[in-house]
Amino acid sequence: MQNNTFFEDSDPNSIIVFEELPSTNDYLKELLSKFKPLEQFTVIMAKNQTAGKGQRGNTWNSEPDSNLTASFLISPEKLEISNQFSLTVLASLAVYDTLKTLGFQKLSIKWPNDIMIENKKVAGILIENKIAGTYINHSIIGIGINVYQKQFPKDISAKTSSLILEKQDFNIEILQIVKIIQKKLAEYSAFYLQNIEESLIRYNRKLFRKDESHTYLFEGNMVEATILGVEGDGLLKIEIDKNPYKIDLKGISYIL
Repeated sequence: MQNNTFFEDSDPNSIIVFEELPSTNDYLKELLSKFKPLEQFTVIMAKNQTAGKGQRGNTWNSEPDSNLTASFLISPEKLEISNQFSLTVLASLAVYDTLKTLGFQKLSIKWPNDIMIENKKVAGILIENKIAGTYINHSIIGIGINVYQKQFPKDISAKTSSLILEKQDFNIEILQIVKIIQKKLAEYSAFYLQNIEESLIRYNRKLFRKDESHTYLFEGNMVEATILGVEGDGLLKIEIDKNPYKIDLKGISYIL
C-alpha cells in the first residue's frame, strides 16, 4: 500500500493517498488512536477501497481507480453532541457545492446526506464521531463519489449515476476533486458549525423532493407523502394525509 502526501499552498493540509485500503474511515480512526493529534482537515484517500461503508450498515461498492473514496478529519471546537447533525449539513453542502463548482446542475441533497443529480445518486457520506464528554472531539467524514464508473450492479443501476455519465466531457483528476472538497470543508466549517440555524436553512433549500408529493414506504405501507424539511436534530418532517410526522432514518424508504 504505497502512499504519497500532498500539501496545500501556504496553509498545508495533508492528503495521504493509498493505492488500496479496506476502508478510509477505519484507517483514519486507526491513525487517531495511535498517533499524536492529526492536522485539521487531514484526508485519507484510496484509489481502491475494498470494504467501504455506507448508511445503515451497508457497504459502499466502488470500481477501482474510477471513483472518489476519501475520509476527512474535522476536530470541531466545542460542538455538543446534540448538534451533531450540523456535521452532516456541513459535509453535504461541501460536496453539493463542489459538484456545483464543477459545472453540474439539477443537484439536490437526499436526506440525510446523499447527493443526487435529478433522481440518481452520485455521492454518499458516512460520518463517524468520537465523543469526549458532551462534545464531539473528532469527526471522520467519509465521502464517496461516483466519478468515472460507467456501469453499476443491476439492482442499483436505475437509481445510481456518476459524474462522467452526467457530463460526458468531464475530465478532472479525482485528487483535484478531493482538494476542492477539503478546501470547502475548511472554509465552511467555522460558519456552519457555529450558525446552526442558518446552515439548516441552506441545507433545506437544497433538499431532494422538498414540498413535493411522492410515494414512500412508511411503517411497512406504501403512502403518498410530502417532505416538509429537516430539523436541527436531524429528523425528517413529512406530511401524510395532512398529518405531520417526524421520523428517523429507519422510518422511511424512498421509492426511486
